[in-house]
Amino acid sequence: MDFGFTPEQDELRSQARRFLDQQLPLDRILAWTSDPASIDRGLWKRMADLGWTGLTAPERHGGLGLGAVDLIVLLEEMGRSLCPLPLASVDIAVAALTALGNEAQQSAWLPKIAAGDVIATLAVFESSDVPTADGIATTAIARGNDVVIDGAKLFVPDGQHADLLLVAVREGQGTSLFAVPVETPGVTVTPLVVVDATKPAAEVRLGGAMLPASARLGSAGTAWPVLARLLDRQIITHVAEMVGSADAALQMAVAYARVRQQFGSPIGRFQGVKHRCAEMLCDVESARSLVYYAAWAIDQAPAEAASYAAMAKAAASEALDQAGEECIQIHGAIGYTWECHAHLFYKRGRQSHIWLGAPDEHYERVMALQGL
Repeated sequence: MDFGFTPEQDELRSQARRFLDQQLPLDRILAWTSDPASIDRGLWKRMADLGWTGLTAPERHGGLGLGAVDLIVLLEEMGRSLCPLPLASVDIAVAALTALGNEAQQSAWLPKIAAGDVIATLAVFESSDVPTADGIATTAIARGNDVVIDGAKLFVPDGQHADLLLVAVREGQGTSLFAVPVETPGVTVTPLVVVDATKPAAEVRLGGAMLPASARLGSAGTAWPVLARLLDRQIITHVAEMVGSADAALQMAVAYARVRQQFGSPIGRFQGVKHRCAEMLCDVESARSLVYYAAWAIDQAPAEAASYAAMAKAAASEALDQAGEECIQIHGAIGYTWECHAHLFYKRGRQSHIWLGAPDEHYERVMALQGL
């Protein structure tokens, strides 16, 4: 893999940090968490104007055609600012349409997604705790030239803000993926109560939702191998945001330790505080290295992507957990107040810890993938 960033990636990082610092300061994030019913579509359109919403979409469909590492550079900055906008969800939808959609389907949706006119998300998980095709109970049954979908999806990321749902269903003896506009009769989207309001999720119910067979992405019953790779990509994109959040919590703690006086000296001069910050830094850098290798593997070494996605998720979960907790501890009493931003990172860590698998699950997965 490459051990450094290209000038273009460095510029993308700088551009993203400037934009997000200006448009989404933590005071605005804090205010938004009190009323997270909707997102700022105007801000989303400005991100589209920067090319972010179509970063990995093919150029022929209005995207920039960039790779996974470029995306991770951007998502790390999104995580640093706790940005509540659905860029990671949209990327997975773009990847699904690119991998499974035919030219007509790609032409119908990708330009709209890249332009910021359509928000799309992937709906796979259900009430089952089985993270494979066996856990999908939602069905698609042919009725003439149409297909009727029945079932329910849980924890659909950004589902309440989506215009298009890519729904995984059981069809025959296999798994299929359908592009389902949210206005389809029979589709009901209900926001879920979550710990971290900056990472919204929804329940999606499909009660006899009828779609033309042309809404199927790919051939009937053949989608699972692609979906499995997409779920690894989803883990990697989420971990990128986690790493950004953990680093921001670390920097916030260090900044406070430099100015908070105790016994006539900044608390950052005390060995116990130094140790805490040093341990956070080691954990954040380890998780960052893993997620960038995993992102590189998506494009350059696909056989390694699953293992490194699992390693990165386990490491990032622990790093963000520690960073969020230590940030509050280093702030002392003020760290427990609503006005202090430390609790935002703690909540991101708590929710992200279990979303897409807790560390123990990923350690077991790594061992299984390595044949241990």
